[in-house]
Amino acid sequence: MRFCAPRSVSPSPARRSKSKPKRKSEPPNTSKRRSTSTFGLNTPSDEDDSDVPSDEGLGPSESDYDDDTDSDLSEASSSDSDSFCYGSESEVPAPPPRPSRLSLRPVHEQQFIEDTVAAIRSRMKYNDPYEDWEREMKKDSLLVARKEHSASQAQLRQFQSLRESEESQLREQRHAEQQREVAAMLEKLRLSQQEGERVLREKWQQREKMLWDRIEKGIKLDEDRVRAKEEEARRMREEEERRRKEAEEKRLAEEKKKREEEEKKRKEEEEERKRVQEEKEAREREVREKTERLQAESKARKEAGLTTAEDDWAEVRRNLSFMKTQGTKFVKANRELKSMWGAARRQITPKVGQITNDSESINRISAELIQILVPQTSNPQVYTALLSSLSKAFLLQAETEVTAEKKSVIPLAQVAFNCLDTLEGLPEVFFSKIHQRIGGWAIPFSLPEKDFDGRPWTSNDEMRKVSGRREGESESEYTDRVMGVMRLYFAVLRIKPVRQPLKGMWQLPRIWTWFARFMGEKGLLETPVGAQVLYVALDVLGKDARAIWGLQFVKLLALIYEGTTTGLGNGKLIGGTTPEGIAARARVQLEVEAIMKD
Repeated sequence: MRFCAPRSVSPSPARRSKSKPKRKSEPPNTSKRRSTSTFGLNTPSDEDDSDVPSDEGLGPSESDYDDDTDSDLSEASSSDSDSFCYGSESEVPAPPPRPSRLSLRPVHEQQFIEDTVAAIRSRMKYNDPYEDWEREMKKDSLLVARKEHSASQAQLRQFQSLRESEESQLREQRHAEQQREVAAMLEKLRLSQQEGERVLREKWQQREKMLWDRIEKGIKLDEDRVRAKEEEARRMREEEERRRKEAEEKRLAEEKKKREEEEKKRKEEEEERKRVQEEKEAREREVREKTERLQAESKARKEAGLTTAEDDWAEVRRNLSFMKTQGTKFVKANRELKSMWGAARRQITPKVGQITNDSESINRISAELIQILVPQTSNPQVYTALLSSLSKAFLLQAETEVTAEKKSVIPLAQVAFNCLDTLEGLPEVFFSKIHQRIGGWAIPFSLPEKDFDGRPWTSNDEMRKVSGRREGESESEYTDRVMGVMRLYFAVLRIKPVRQPLKGMWQLPRIWTWFARFMGEKGLLETPVGAQVLYVALDVLGKDARAIWGLQFVKLLALIYEGTTTGLGNGKLIGGTTPEGIAARARVQLEVEAIMKD
């Protein structure tokens, strides 16, 4: 058995180029077990070391290396003088004596250790070509590294010098730019200083000029003052003379004007006296003619059951007086009656406000209103007060809703007609309440000088109340209320009765009576309110009246149109000369033209 120091696998080209022949005695496909020890040396074969414990780990076994390793070792032993190898086991010298402390180890283990140490010592004298190559490579690498370092240092110095030259150029450029900026700033300061000096020079010249101008103005002012005093004295003398002449002329002119005004006033008074006298005579003549005509027609009127406007007005005033004394005031004085009246009245107002333009609503609300009032017929005072409350509710609804929307009068008029046709006494009360709210426009009739009982009016406030006006109410507000109520009255007149005709003031022939009376009341036609009421009448009843009375109503329309264009025969037009009257007159003209076109 041979012992030698194994070689590690070397990356040296010299070693890689050598061919490693295989031993012929080695069987093919023989599996060998390799292991690596701490020293990198071969271990005895399994045969020789069979009795050596495997857990010692002192070195690899010989079976771990193939035959190539043995051939390499033999070649190395023949080529290298400082390597050695035993030919056989008999040549191996005996181990040196061991100290007594090693006598405890087995013999083969002690021998293995000694062989290993000898192999290591022999290995320390071996000169490996790979190490030589590695040393050469290190030298070459160091040389190459030095050359590269020198080149990089040269390149770095060149870059640094180039960078320093660029920075130097930049500093020079920046310095030059700063020099230019400083020069420009200095030039600007110099120009500013020159401009300031110029301005100061100009101001100084202006100040000097102003000073001399002030001196010259002062001199001129003194001269002008003296000249003005002389001129003022002369002007005062001339003004005094002129005033004296003007005063004389004014006195003469005033005397002349006074004489002319007195003469003009005297003529105007004379003309006014004549006009008043003529109007008075005309009114007296009209009243006389009207009285004579009425007296002549009284018999026929009584036979026909017709009344005059004065009779209707007196009847309305009597009904109002009766309603106050025997109705509302009487009920309010009695607590029990007042509670009954208040409970029913609180049911009436909401129902009137719920009226809509459909037959179901109209019939339902009419039945409910009738149902509220019918049970009260056993108590005349409460019934009369409730009739007055129902009439007032209809009129309030007309003053608010109908004024804002004309079409809302249709359902309201239908409900009012149903109540008038059913409730006893409502026609007289309703017509009287209309007169109380807006005056005599529904008759129509101007306010007379005395009441129905011959009592003269005590104050203007009483006359205002009787005419239907409210305190603090404007003319436009009064006109709107009158138009809303009259539209409701005319809408009720249009409705044809189903069962029996209503009372005289609610029948269809009342339309002709109203137009005929209204055209005879020139005092009402000349007012803006009268023109507005006439327009409402034509708007609601005009087409129906023409269809009923035909040519006779056309003649009446011609008379109305003449009153809006040429006058009423006394030089005055329908509606008067106010802007409201002019607008109402234009509406009347347009409505007459529309009726005639149909």
